[in-house]
Amino acid sequence: MTQYGSQVKRLAYTYVKDVQTAENIAQEVFIKCYKKMHHLKKNNAVKAWINQITVNKCKDHFRSGWIKNLNLNASFSHWLRGSAPSPEEEYSKKIQHDELTKEVLSLPLKYREVIIHFHFQELSINEISELLKIKVPTVSSRLKRARQMLKERLEGGPK
Repeated sequence: MTQYGSQVKRLAYTYVKDVQTAENIAQEVFIKCYKKMHHLKKNNAVKAWINQITVNKCKDHFRSGWIKNLNLNASFSHWLRGSAPSPEEEYSKKIQHDELTKEVLSLPLKYREVIIHFHFQELSINEISELLKIKVPTVSSRLKRARQMLKERLEGGPK
């Protein structure tokens, strides 16, 4: 752990963008490494093995229930609507926030995950591509479709 601890925390942080969560993931990684050390075939591949476990633990985190407690920021909501808030919009901010959260969480998984990783976890398209093991153009396409779906839903269009 002393040799790879900071590296694992940094890698986890690049995915989850939260220090406490990254530290928790690092602990889980080292527990798994300890339990599965006998599966390691090459001692010179330890770093790559630990990195892969870290990435997998980050993916597990994204698949877990943390997403249901996601707080979407207001600037993304306004970006979707394409305008600055009026006094009336400020008054209904909470309702809009709840509606946006509900709509993001109701998207099909392949669209929801790219929206969340890009806009809320602030991962780059390349990082999302690596994390989800899909091609960069696929990430871009899903992101565009997810934004369009959200815009239609928020404007009262087809679901």
